[in-house]
Amino acid sequence: MNDLLSEKVLRAALGDCPDMEIRVCPVCESTNTEAKKRFCEGACETVLIVAETQTAGRGRQGKSFYSPAGSGVYFTLLRTASEPLASLVSVTCAAAVAVMRAIRDCTGRQTQIKWVNDLLFDGRKVCGILTEGMTGTRNALAIGIGINLRPAKFPPELAGIAGSVGDTETPRSVLIAAAVRNLLGFLEKPGERDWLTDYRKHSCLIGREILFWKDGKSTSGSVSGIDRDGGLIVKTGQGTEVLRTGEITVRSVD
Repeated sequence: MNDLLSEKVLRAALGDCPDMEIRVCPVCESTNTEAKKRFCEGACETVLIVAETQTAGRGRQGKSFYSPAGSGVYFTLLRTASEPLASLVSVTCAAAVAVMRAIRDCTGRQTQIKWVNDLLFDGRKVCGILTEGMTGTRNALAIGIGINLRPAKFPPELAGIAGSVGDTETPRSVLIAAAVRNLLGFLEKPGERDWLTDYRKHSCLIGREILFWKDGKSTSGSVSGIDRDGGLIVKTGQGTEVLRTGEITVRSVD
């Protein structure tokens, strides 16, 4: 297995994908932070930034993403948006399906999606996604993706939460290329919602009882579905809520 990450290797794996700038960092703070720098520097329409390891990988709600060298895949796709920024929820959902399909096609493992930005395998988190919008003289999206591809020793605070896909054969470049190709396909046809069927099919939340936080208090409800923009439809004692952002907790069954 050639597990080298370089511009040449990634271009070969991407094949006939549209022209893009590719940067490979042996180490960086986070690939999303690097993408923001390139945006401010006037980067081209599409930029792929890949890291061997991140010293301050970031997730949603200010959380960190553990990024050890060698075992994981860490990258950001920076894409100029020709129209006003679309819902970050729907872009994140599309990214989740893009990665889910890439993992399935490259490794044979089927992951499940936990709204809105996590992928689970055997009940443990193996992928996190952070989508950020940027504005200025133009608009752009930075879609950051971290995948725990190979087994790794996680710190104690993550030992019961994080896991890995468990694949030791698939080159990281091949998985990155598959995810990027899928994601570009979705981004080029945003109105078609090609990701929605798979997002609903592989959601691990539909039919589950959850807790969510609104106006500073927790509310319980049952997840009944995902709307066409990626919103989580939750039935509560007071009616129906559609969540567009925030954190949820799956209620345990006694």
